[in-house]
Amino acid sequence: MNKFDKSNRYCSGAIYCTLNIMTFEEFQDTIELAYEQIPKQFRDILEEKNIAIIALEKTPEPMAERHRGLNILGAFIGTHYGDFVLANLSTDPTRIELYKEGFDKSFKNDDDIKAQIGKTLVHEIAHFLGFKEEEIRALDY
Repeated sequence: MNKFDKSNRYCSGAIYCTLNIMTFEEFQDTIELAYEQIPKQFRDILEEKNIAIIALEKTPEPMAERHRGLNILGAFIGTHYGDFVLANLSTDPTRIELYKEGFDKSFKNDDDIKAQIGKTLVHEIAHFLGFKEEEIRALDY
């Protein structure tokens, strides 16, 4: 009998375990596919402002510490679109990061992960465009 049930990521018995079904390369590919689904006018803005979409295996320690106890799927880091004229160029580059670790902890199969990557990408782009968390959540992102 196979000890692991890959369809729901549970080990046999009472022990919970996480199986990384989606590889990091597949995670990156899924982000690229989700990006291609974003309306062109938004992609054009991201490209004009040189906003990177970065896939990371793990949530960076400062982000994990800042949001202790929460499972972080992604983050917008940097200057909002409307504030670019006022931006201090010495700060970190403006970017969107997606964390594979967060998706692995939250979802039981690749289809759920793929669907959530698209939603998370839209969520973080909305932050870049200046939307507040409550506004984005009201739109179901």
